Amino acid sequence: MNKVAKWRGAARIGPGWAAFLGAAGDNGFHSHHAIQAFAGPHALLVEASGEHHGQGFVAPANRSHRATAAYPSSFLYVDPDGASGQRIARAIGDAIRVLSPIQAAELAAIVETSIGGGDADPAERLAALLGATEIAPARDARIDAALVAFHESDAALDARALARAVGLSQSRAAHLFRDEIGAPIRSFLLWSKLRRAFTGIAQGLSLTEAAHHGGFADSAHFSRTCVRMFGASPLIITGAVKFNEA
Repeated sequence: MNKVAKWRGAARIGPGWAAFLGAAGDNGFHSHHAIQAFAGPHALLVEASGEHHGQGFVAPANRSHRATAAYPSSFLYVDPDGASGQRIARAIGDAIRVLSPIQAAELAAIVETSIGGGDADPAERLAALLGATEIAPARDARIDAALVAFHESDAALDARALARAVGLSQSRAAHLFRDEIGAPIRSFLLWSKLRRAFTGIAQGLSLTEAAHHGGFADSAHFSRTCVRMFGASPLIITGAVKFNEA
């Protein structure tokens, strides 16, 4: 039996996005609920219609594909339900977007900056790179306060806690959150759980402990969610990957 190749490099997960820079491991055909942008030397994206060669690509969410590139590879995953993700989805449609060499270099820079902690919203930068920008309105101060409280909390996130933080009912808080953040609350909470779980792994927790730390029912639930979002299990992704806190 061939040994499964794990990923090696650095990664960071934020609210509605995830970034990876390094050597990608096993990457068979998969589809996941995230828009995937990647760049690297000799980049290759394979889908049902054939192969795409170049320096970088953007694949729509839920599109079966296989992506490879020589070291160093830069990957950015974006939640398609968020405001930036929706604009990116409209910009690329259902087709694979082939990036120009300049765009591929910019994507690599976005990923590198994001992993280093210098970019609060790489999804918005990707939207701008693809020409899908729009001016974001000022955000409700209650949402900003709730996000700060959540980021500093030691407990896993849930919708009831968010409602309490903004002083509204769960239904009204959900509407406010969607209006202000541009993503359903369930989508935000899912990415938050993944971020907490991977942060737990980076801190030395076992897979089961990290799953509970993130708010998942068990390690199987964490693994299924990870495969759905990123196309690979936590055991493959966390081979020698350093996860920086977002």
